[in-house]
Amino acid sequence: MLYVDALAQRRSASQNVASLVNIRVTASMEVFETDGICTVGLHPWDVTQDWRDALDIVEELASEELVLGIGECGLDRQCNASWIHQIDAFEYAADLAERVSKPLMVHCLKAHDELLRVHKFIDPLQPWILHGFVKGADLARQFLDTGMTLSFGSAVLKESASLVEAIRICPSERILLETDSPDVLIEDIYAAVAAIRGVSIDELCEALQKTFEKTFIRDQLS
Repeated sequence: MLYVDALAQRRSASQNVASLVNIRVTASMEVFETDGICTVGLHPWDVTQDWRDALDIVEELASEELVLGIGECGLDRQCNASWIHQIDAFEYAADLAERVSKPLMVHCLKAHDELLRVHKFIDPLQPWILHGFVKGADLARQFLDTGMTLSFGSAVLKESASLVEAIRICPSERILLETDSPDVLIEDIYAAVAAIRGVSIDELCEALQKTFEKTFIRDQLS
């Protein structure tokens, strides 16, 4: 079986894990290196006055064969970056994803209404993946109704009735799993979600591999 980690901070050494590694880009970035599939983006924590320069670098890297998506980009009301700059940078990144025809990996913290507004404004053709989803079924439905895919991480290892319900209502073609931490095993997250959804780990791996390939337009994971 193959476990797909849809947002990893480092690549797994296991041959049974395909890691989509998130690479954070800043305006001062000089060297781009990757040993496998990845995404590149301007994280909201890194948004400064020179955010356009950073996204120019993202756009240059977007043509790299191993770059499967843009992100993570998004909105975070709990970080110190200017809110206005965050909105401008996120809208620019979302438009960039459309122009380069690649999915957008979205970070959102305490800004869900604004995220829905930007999605409606952009009206994207490219998939949006809302990573690290930790909310309940009602908010999950709102995002699923827009066509977004939800990615769940280590929060599934904790007891949360609302999150369990959110996981259960996701169609198999609109759910992904991630670690977003070097201290978490993707196998543990799959085991927890398989139990919640009442399927075998083999079944979950097969379904999520298909979801990943469809979302990122890949014929093979390598």
